[in-house]
Amino acid sequence: MMWELSYNRAALRSHAAHLGVGAFHRAHQQGYYDDLACAGGDWGVVGVNLTPPDLAERHAAQGGVYSVLTEDGDGATCRPIGTLLELHDAASAPGLDWAGISFATLTITEKGYCHHSGTTELDPDKVVADLATPETPRTAIGYLAWMLERRRRAGQGPITLASCDNVPDNGVLLGAVLTDYAARAFPELSRWMAQNVAFPTSMVDRIVPAMSDASRARLEVACGCADTLGVVAEPFRQWVIEDRFAASRPALEHVGVQVTSDLASYEHMKHRLLNGLQSAYAELGRLCGHEGSHGAATDPVLAAWAVPFLASQSDTLTCPEGEDLEIYGRTSLRRLQNPTIHHPLNQIASDASFKLPQRIGAPAAELLARGARAEAQAMVLAGWALQVGDGQVDCGGVTVSDPMATDLAALRTRHGGSAEDLARALLAQPIWPERLRTDPDFAAATAHWIRAFAAATPATRRARIEEFLRERMNA
Repeated sequence: MMWELSYNRAALRSHAAHLGVGAFHRAHQQGYYDDLACAGGDWGVVGVNLTPPDLAERHAAQGGVYSVLTEDGDGATCRPIGTLLELHDAASAPGLDWAGISFATLTITEKGYCHHSGTTELDPDKVVADLATPETPRTAIGYLAWMLERRRRAGQGPITLASCDNVPDNGVLLGAVLTDYAARAFPELSRWMAQNVAFPTSMVDRIVPAMSDASRARLEVACGCADTLGVVAEPFRQWVIEDRFAASRPALEHVGVQVTSDLASYEHMKHRLLNGLQSAYAELGRLCGHEGSHGAATDPVLAAWAVPFLASQSDTLTCPEGEDLEIYGRTSLRRLQNPTIHHPLNQIASDASFKLPQRIGAPAAELLARGARAEAQAMVLAGWALQVGDGQVDCGGVTVSDPMATDLAALRTRHGGSAEDLARALLAQPIWPERLRTDPDFAAATAHWIRAFAAATPATRRARIEEFLRERMNA
């Protein structure tokens, strides 16, 4: 298996690391490093995976190179990526020497931060085994703390750790949980971290669906060979990172990364518009009989519903410099309508108890606080109330998973005879902003849509969404 690169991999150096080398990282951050290498840079990346699947053998078998196929309705482009110099799985990661690494990124999913959902507080119960034996950690937080402790003991230099996960203020979260853990595991580490470690917040964006037999076949045809590490993604990509670094870093701004002192507005725009629409379609799309984001986004009723939903979400945002919220919203919808990207709604719906509070709950609370309606958001939460924990499996074999699935399914069973009781029980969960937990009008709207969607066919549900749109037009 041979790929032709425009640069010499042997000239690259392992200056950067990444924790969580899943499909997203291979399609997103690695593309920027590859752009830098094409421009003459020498930044290579050491990858670490602490959880399955084990990919180190595949990476070695392919000579450290894989392909990214980007495609939309206008065409497809296949490019080789060679900047992932090493890949370590759980067996070899503990012995990895980070001495030469000054910049590291993470995509470990919301659950990887071992925190209490909706807070930046470490949940000690999730790291109890690591705290018992901190030099043989299993979690990402424990692993990073042990890496930093070894760095401190060896008198090595500072480092930047940048979260790239879709959680609010991800740099703040990473810094908080890691500092708390370090104080518990290594008494001298916290003070050293305060002087030597930076935790910039970042926002990353590219739709990278789970690989399927069909996408693997397209990848093989487009790239000319079988590729067990290759991924398929949309052409759009974005990376915005806070200008806060502790050590040398790659010149990412030279290849399109936005380095800014005001990341919050970019982060909120993406979470509430693109990600908010994805989560909305994950709930309403499944209710209407769709299995993928493309089917939901091209459903005329749901596409029309996106207009007032995006408008209401935009009303809670401050527009970032150089952006236009209306254009960004329309672009988000078009991206989900990409005919070559079939993102399973069950995949998007997984871990919704982490995603919905920031994507739907927070903007709903802000709308209510201003005296505005939040009915579109109530519709989404009603859909979640009816589906979370039901074990849905789509035709591609993707099952919805959620850490709160069992508890919320029990609530649905207990209150199945009363939409009002179910809505109140759902909104009483501590994951929601206080305004949602206490607003009777929002609870009533959620109950209304629970009744409208319960025990109805997909066609009936679509008709009720159409009725909602007509009422808004006539209001």
